[in-house]
Amino acid sequence: MIRPILASVIDARWAPAVIPPPYDALTREEREQHLGEHAHSFLHVTRSADASHGHPTEHVRLATEGNSALSDLIAAGAYTPRTEERLFLQKIKAEGVTQRSIIGAIDLSEVDPMPHEAVHPGRVQALAAHFRQARSMSSPVVVTSRSDEIDLRMLEESDQTELVTSFFATDGTELTLWEIDPAFTVEFERLYIIDGHHRIAAAREAKFEHLLVAYVPPSELRIGSFDRDIDELEFLPRKTVDGLANWCDVRGSSESESTKPVDKGVLRIRFGDDWYWAERKEPTGLDSEFVHTTLLPDLFGIHDADDPRLVYRPSGAGAATSPATIRLAPAELEDVFIVADEGRVMPPKTTYFFPKARSGVLIIAC
Repeated sequence: MIRPILASVIDARWAPAVIPPPYDALTREEREQHLGEHAHSFLHVTRSADASHGHPTEHVRLATEGNSALSDLIAAGAYTPRTEERLFLQKIKAEGVTQRSIIGAIDLSEVDPMPHEAVHPGRVQALAAHFRQARSMSSPVVVTSRSDEIDLRMLEESDQTELVTSFFATDGTELTLWEIDPAFTVEFERLYIIDGHHRIAAAREAKFEHLLVAYVPPSELRIGSFDRDIDELEFLPRKTVDGLANWCDVRGSSESESTKPVDKGVLRIRFGDDWYWAERKEPTGLDSEFVHTTLLPDLFGIHDADDPRLVYRPSGAGAATSPATIRLAPAELEDVFIVADEGRVMPPKTTYFFPKARSGVLIIAC
């Protein structure tokens, strides 16, 4: 199911200047700052996603610039082509967490990983424009399965792997890459998308025949959540707190801003300078569904998950400057499996799996 790939791999001497932080972990302002400070960052290649709210001509412009940046990196010798097809074992150490994955490809005509989140058409079109220009992939779609039979820690320590490279990314994340013995195979009855719903939709839009994937066993996955920052010009904190009490038991919070909810059905909400705990009176369904179908439309008049007043940020990352923030407890992996198996989708940014797979580590032609 997951087959070997013929890849070009980042040179360890270039990696600290090339491999960027995860796209979703940076705000638009932080991405612009990163691009200004890192002339060789792979974010110059993939920044076409910033055109998700733009006109198709903007998609094409950024895709052309990204393809030029990729050509420059290749011409400068930042990548070393491998001579044989192989699966790769990757280990990421970031945020105090270690995650291992198997990197390879799937045939899109034969394998259809199960989605669990909706996508924004504009971002799909922006990424598809990038794929049409580059005809390659470097940001893998992260997938998993219900099976936990593959022990990647044991694989790392076995004689089936050979070290290819090890380095630190621009943000200090440590990455290690091994080639896996050709006799090793990876097959599952069903795969589930963990991260990369927009990339797989864009790859299909661009008519790619195969897709770069990173398979992470369930035991290697760590799940967090996204904060929802709300920029509402006519925001009235007291009135909003009173409105929230229609669905939740609300009490003030004396905990620090970094405190996160851990139990489903319990939200942490900031109105102005004040934080509150809000425990749902009827905690059925996903918290993210409650937020997007009830709280956002009824309290703030936000009916679209892509409303420009709504900004998604990994929970607790950076500083919120908007008038309000909604913080959720992480969903559970079983939620992902159930929603996918039932053919439903969660609201965007319901899940945040980390550490995130990095762009620019290897490149395959598509």
